[in-house]
Amino acid sequence: MLEETKKIILDALKNNTRNTHDLAVYAFTNENLKDCLKETKGKDALSICSSGDQYLNLVGSNFKNIDLIDINPLTEYYTLGIKQALILAFNYEDFQKIITILFKKSKNLEIEKKILQYLLNFMPLKYQIFWQEIFAYYLNLQEIYQREISLFQILTQDYYFDLEEIKFFNNYLQGQEEYEQVKQNLSTIHYSFTLNNILTLETKKAYDLIICSNILEYTYHPNLDLKKLRDLYRHLRQLLKEEGMIEATYIYSLYTKGELRSFPIGGTNITGRELIKEELKLIPNYRDQDQNAVLILRK
Repeated sequence: MLEETKKIILDALKNNTRNTHDLAVYAFTNENLKDCLKETKGKDALSICSSGDQYLNLVGSNFKNIDLIDINPLTEYYTLGIKQALILAFNYEDFQKIITILFKKSKNLEIEKKILQYLLNFMPLKYQIFWQEIFAYYLNLQEIYQREISLFQILTQDYYFDLEEIKFFNNYLQGQEEYEQVKQNLSTIHYSFTLNNILTLETKKAYDLIICSNILEYTYHPNLDLKKLRDLYRHLRQLLKEEGMIEATYIYSLYTKGELRSFPIGGTNITGRELIKEELKLIPNYRDQDQNAVLILRK
């Protein structure tokens, strides 16, 4: 993965483009995790790793054992290296300023260099070794190519940066108190990462909560009806504790002006369902008055 990541950086700086590639990670969540996790309880959670915001919101919700899983290996290094270090390294106000510099503003190589090198001090050794080499490689190439594109604009696949939207979606960014609680909890949390497909995970563990973020967007399921949708999660339901639940976020439905419609998934609209009878958690959207619907599955 180290060499693949270097190749992405080289291609981007050489061609002065933000590349679309399989290793790209989400810089921040595109889900309203703040309201997804409202009133969830327990100590054991399994979650898609993705942008790492799932992890940080679970930490803030006082889950003690968090198992992360993803099919993209870079999500581990991004979440448990970069995102975790950002929290540990900076206070609430500075965190907002730093992510704006790293993800939005035009590149200032000297400032970026100082931030990246400072972050290394707050990483576990495994991630420190990886990012130290990546940072050095990137900074070396920037001296040659002098491009107006930052490292995390290269390695993430977000198309825009909106700080207020990021704050709206994440409970750990609601204020100083919530942010400090996450920072404090990080010292006592137990976490793991598995490179795998969450739908086929084999484990003897049992969970209070399983978060499945947008997983059907990356697979093709023609003619997917409600029964087939539930069948896809049958294996994961066996990993739940008796009172546990799966949150299948933003899978298939959206309330628009009082009406329910389906998201297209894998190129196919899921139809033929009595959606109103399903257990749905409705959560606010950021940009308008619509509500997104999260499918809740239980053991």
